[in-house]
Amino acid sequence: MPAILSLKCENKIKSDAAGSSRHGQTFAGFRADDMLWILVYLLLCCSFADAQTTPGRLTFALPEHVGRMTLDQGTWQVVELSAKPNGSEWGERAAQGKQHMLAFLFVWPEKAPLNADSCRDEMLKAEHAEVAVQGRTSMRSVSGVEIAMALLVAPKNGAMSLRAFVASRDLCGDLLFSAEGPPGDEEAYRLTMETAKQTLLTLKFDPAAEPTFKDAFAFATAEYVKHQYAGAAVAYRSALARVNESDDPVKFRRIVTDQLAMSLGISGDLKASREVNESAVKSDPEYPLYYYNLACANAEAGDSKAARIHLQQAFDRRTHVLEGEAFPDPTQDDSLQKLRKDEAFWRFAQQVGQRLKLEKKP
Repeated sequence: MPAILSLKCENKIKSDAAGSSRHGQTFAGFRADDMLWILVYLLLCCSFADAQTTPGRLTFALPEHVGRMTLDQGTWQVVELSAKPNGSEWGERAAQGKQHMLAFLFVWPEKAPLNADSCRDEMLKAEHAEVAVQGRTSMRSVSGVEIAMALLVAPKNGAMSLRAFVASRDLCGDLLFSAEGPPGDEEAYRLTMETAKQTLLTLKFDPAAEPTFKDAFAFATAEYVKHQYAGAAVAYRSALARVNESDDPVKFRRIVTDQLAMSLGISGDLKASREVNESAVKSDPEYPLYYYNLACANAEAGDSKAARIHLQQAFDRRTHVLEGEAFPDPTQDDSLQKLRKDEAFWRFAQQVGQRLKLEKKP
């Protein structure tokens, strides 16, 4: 399959900004400038210009749990995604110049029922970051969402960051804003707070919003890219159940089914992977990668006869791959390479690979 995500994705989002263990650090003390906090308070809470109308939105949602948080993207560039395998947390890291934002939407049932203030206070307490808090306040977004905030100052170097929280029931949104620059750079901090204010004014939070196909598909794909295959399989099943919501159900049913089968297979559940492909063949018999995945499952089981049959069936349908999708070379496949010692099968796989190369030539 072609790469679905082009973003830099890692197993854990890291941050060098002051704020929390969730964001990378905890604090044991703080150093503060009272006038700076007053400036931040006035800037965030007493100037309610209309939120900017911006192209694109940053969306935070989970594959099974209700709730959605969105922000206007503006000039933020997303550089990292984070998805927990149990479907309980989604995170995005974004930057615009020297400004940085790290945001999460997560389930916290142990602390339910939550509101913005309790989520903020419980999170800071859980992270032992209370001593870094210089001030707490709140604001409302243009859509009326109550946002609880805390200004944090790192005790070691005086670096400042702003944390913002929204919450309802067992769901919490946690956003951190920070800036590059030397400690005490008040202009950098002022710009960070202005950026935070403009971004937070656009925040929308609907704790009752049902997950969509796009939510589940994005979550699953982020997990797959980070090699969290078992978790990806769970989220891909959620996406498959909602595939008719997509703008092209046939195409996305094929993509999601293929990704689901691979996630199951790579995570070691060959039986479930086979069942997914066998079911897909019955409902969509012309898509070649279902047969190809069955050939891979056969190879993993050491069944060269069945692997050859399914590889032949896949090759016969090779022209039915999706636009932009290439039929795989079986000689380069880790699963099929397990049958290299079977001379008859491997000779056939090499013939398929050679035909594919010839067909690519202009």
